[in-house]
Amino acid sequence: MEFSKALLQWYDRDKRELPWRGTKDPYRVWLSEVMLQQTRAEAVAPRYEAFLRQFPDVFSLAGADEQTVLKAWEGMGYYSRARNLLRAAKIAAEKGFPETAEGLRALPGIGAYTAGAIASIAFGLPEPALDGNQVRVLSRVLLIAEPVSSPAALYEPALPLIDRERPGDYNQALMDLGSGICTPRNPACGDCPVRALCRALREGDPESYPKLPAPVARREEGRTVALVFAGGRVLVRRRPSKGLLGGLWEFPNFEGSALPEPLSEARVLSELKRARHVFTHLVWNMRGIAAELPAVPEGFLAVDADGLRALPFPTALSAYRNIALDMLSPKGSTEP
Repeated sequence: MEFSKALLQWYDRDKRELPWRGTKDPYRVWLSEVMLQQTRAEAVAPRYEAFLRQFPDVFSLAGADEQTVLKAWEGMGYYSRARNLLRAAKIAAEKGFPETAEGLRALPGIGAYTAGAIASIAFGLPEPALDGNQVRVLSRVLLIAEPVSSPAALYEPALPLIDRERPGDYNQALMDLGSGICTPRNPACGDCPVRALCRALREGDPESYPKLPAPVARREEGRTVALVFAGGRVLVRRRPSKGLLGGLWEFPNFEGSALPEPLSEARVLSELKRARHVFTHLVWNMRGIAAELPAVPEGFLAVDADGLRALPFPTALSAYRNIALDMLSPKGSTEP
């Protein structure tokens, strides 16, 4: 196939040097692909290596507790990935990794893209790995005129293009092409190894592809984050295991401004800075307050600075954790 040949020749010459390249270990391939979801490769590389130092194989990960894994994942976001990693590791440690895309999809947290990537890279199977980069490249090369509602819509058109001898390298080459050359805006078409085969370039308007459905507006939510101190320590609580930021620790936070039970008797000390965090479909617009209580209410844990550092905390609240750490330090004060 002319397309895969040109793509692989370019990849052999210009591929990115990344710490997960060259391995066929399904654990390492799986870990890298999960980390790469919603995260740039350059940001993943040091975190991937650090995670492997702590959990060098699927058995060490399977034997870890959830809080340890969430702490190792801290700052990466999309924490359901970490919880699913742990659940899937327990299954794989007991039964081994499935060696088909269908079998891999049965593991927690593994969708069509990740299954295709593992199947092709670790097991040499001719499976597409349709992420945003591949969708963009293939939509332009093949001139897909219909809106692409999901990557799965391109599965059939993508299948004949895969190099049967090197499916893993082919998928990684498409990822590199979409990441570095066939970008959403201002693609470097002059440097593209498959430009002679790109129908969108021939048409003169590659940036208009892929055609996408109208984006869903994010819901804006106003929240108050309360740093409540009791006995020189700050109150935290653990979020429910399921749902947004599941299993992580947090400061009391709530919609509106009135302190809810059991914090309603807290004495407000000061206003803190405002912060904003954008989730996939939600935005938190946060105001912060410092307050104090004489005792620790039920459902909360009071921690010092070391305890706060040790807990897995969401990036969404990192600005307020930094404030709390400063206030808990010897030079700081719980009386701002």
